[in-house]
Amino acid sequence: MNLHDQLELDERLGRRLYPNMKPADDGSGESPSFVMGIDLGGTSVKLGLLCGDEVVARHQISTAHCDEPSDVFRGAREFAIAALRRRGATFDALESVGLAMAGVIDETTATLMETANLHAWHGIGFHQELASVFQKPVAVINDANAAALGESSFGEHRTDSLSFLTLGTGIGGGIIVSGRAINGSHGCGGEIGHVTIEHGPDARQCGCGRLGHLEAYAGAAGIVKTALDLLKTSDQKSPLRAAGELTPEVIADAAEAGDVIAIETVRRTGVHLGRAIAMLAHIADPSVVLLGGAVNFGGNEKQTGRDFLKTIHGEMVRLSLVQTGATLKIDFATLGNDAGMLGAAQHARQLTRHADPSCSNE
Repeated sequence: MNLHDQLELDERLGRRLYPNMKPADDGSGESPSFVMGIDLGGTSVKLGLLCGDEVVARHQISTAHCDEPSDVFRGAREFAIAALRRRGATFDALESVGLAMAGVIDETTATLMETANLHAWHGIGFHQELASVFQKPVAVINDANAAALGESSFGEHRTDSLSFLTLGTGIGGGIIVSGRAINGSHGCGGEIGHVTIEHGPDARQCGCGRLGHLEAYAGAAGIVKTALDLLKTSDQKSPLRAAGELTPEVIADAAEAGDVIAIETVRRTGVHLGRAIAMLAHIADPSVVLLGGAVNFGGNEKQTGRDFLKTIHGEMVRLSLVQTGATLKIDFATLGNDAGMLGAAQHARQLTRHADPSCSNE
């Protein structure tokens, strides 16, 4: 499939996924302007072109054959040119470009300082790389912060006060205050996976080497360890005993089928997350906390996911001030894998001080 056909397919998909997104049309008749979001992952790069509040084109490219960051960015530039042409616009209509990536980022130089999966990109100054390829204003943001910004700007829970947790192999986080992502002085703002929720000599060791961190209990490996510990100390029959490889997905399916060990594993995971969110709530005071990532035990679609959310909320209420417990909402995120790309675009729009563009569907 050539790029033209792929863009047509991607545009139809975008309209189906985000029917509530509307173009920002002020009736001025001015030429539309655009902003681009790039979400850099370990194996692929998600690209999106936004006009106002609308995703007008989306695409994904593989990093397998890209030896240098400039290769990825040149591919992204080609996508932008083709997508703009389909809208009857030139490359001049692209106002700015935002890049999201996993890891600790030095905001001054946009250098990737620490990363788990993008080792080939370590130490690279991305402002310079992006700007040299696009010749446009650029902005770089951590992927969890980007996802938080995407959800706060485009998701079902739109608000300028939001915290976001990514639940997966590890646990990341993003904090939005007054509509902007908080990165901190050292690029570590929002690293909720490394708050301490258990103390003492029996506290689990986190992947970072410290003891008692949330990630050691509510990350994928931590969830599996909880299940294994329960299996060792219980005579309860469980399909988990015969599972070839335990994963959060296997545990979720067993819990949905009524397995007691799996249900208790999910409950304990929810308790640990509720403790961490109670701490977060008293520091950032968000109006809503959203949970994203692959480890959601079925989300709102499954009873196990709904029970998981109820446990988290209950533990947060138990440990929080009355006002916090009564008002803080906790829910699952709604944008899925597009949150980072959308947040990167919004971050670029904010940092380049670009007002919401005028746009039409013509």
